[in-house]
Amino acid sequence: MLEIIGRIVKAARERAKLSFEDVSRDSGVAVDAIASLEYGQSGVATTELFDVARVLSLDPVALLRGREVTRAVPSIFLRHAGHQDFDDRDNDLLDEALSAGRALASLRSRLGEVPAALQAGTFRQTHVTADRSEAPAREGYRLASSVRSWLGNTGEPLGDMRELVEQRFGVAILTRTLATARSTAASVRAEEAAGIVLHARDLHRKKNPLLARVHLAHELCHILFDPSDGGLHIVVDLDADRRGHAAEQRARAFSAELLLPLAGLVALLGAPRGVGDLNAAIALISKARSHFGTSHEITANHLCNLNFIDLRLRDHLEAESSRFTGAAFMTSLPPEGEASLMVRQYVQSAHEKGLLTDGEAKGLLSLDRLEALPWDEVAL
Repeated sequence: MLEIIGRIVKAARERAKLSFEDVSRDSGVAVDAIASLEYGQSGVATTELFDVARVLSLDPVALLRGREVTRAVPSIFLRHAGHQDFDDRDNDLLDEALSAGRALASLRSRLGEVPAALQAGTFRQTHVTADRSEAPAREGYRLASSVRSWLGNTGEPLGDMRELVEQRFGVAILTRTLATARSTAASVRAEEAAGIVLHARDLHRKKNPLLARVHLAHELCHILFDPSDGGLHIVVDLDADRRGHAAEQRARAFSAELLLPLAGLVALLGAPRGVGDLNAAIALISKARSHFGTSHEITANHLCNLNFIDLRLRDHLEAESSRFTGAAFMTSLPPEGEASLMVRQYVQSAHEKGLLTDGEAKGLLSLDRLEALPWDEVAL
């Protein structure tokens, strides 16, 4: 098996026209260890093999079993044409998120679970309709309604958005410090794998944790519905940019309708009637956001768009605030720098069932070979 793995690694390195030193620099694995690997000699840890595989665009789990499975060569698309400020330092973070997405899909399959929506191809990517100014928003509402219907929940509040996005849609979620200026989140997709990186130092979300639900719903729209042309698809959302183009308008409308569905709003507030009194409008916002677990901004804007509140109050409402009196709507995000919570859960399950070795489990969790597995530490 070592000889087969070595031949695959050598062929991939030579195709990429990389030297031993190039692979060592990008993987952190010693030159001698890489050379030994290619010669089919023992002495390379599983975690080191995973690092080399990622540099050479090879699937690490498949490589460990002597199979060559290549990954898509990334293509990058920035969603804000007027703000070409994507920081290349975030490439590694997005690659990490995509690897987590691939691990999520692979582990589900190994554990015999039904494929999540992304892996099953449940939703079709489509270009945004922009023949009329209101078209992107209307399309966002329609897509959110279709997702709600698929979830079997047309009007009730959604629970933990992190758990929902990872479990039902198969999208891995990480929290990392993004270098890209003013970004709140980034999404990445390649083929049937995807990940979301939430900016760990987002001060707005720190002050208002409910924004995590909004950001995840927004990124989910990009991942599910934005065309990626078969390559890696990156979306960088800048919180300060409220103009946006059609894809952004669609995603904002999608996140609003997904979190605050019209059917649920009608059941809660009654039929839309264009309330024109500021105090009455704030009372409606408070009631809606307390029930559905959303921020003041997205709730006020959505209620105006759906004519629950007179549009002429929109600017006034942006300067106002509303009380949140509902139950806590927490989003269980992983700590900064740690693995996706769902990936960790699946790795532990697969490891305990004997489907993963210690080395494979550590590789999938990006642990050093000398580190203990988290659940082994707990057992001690």
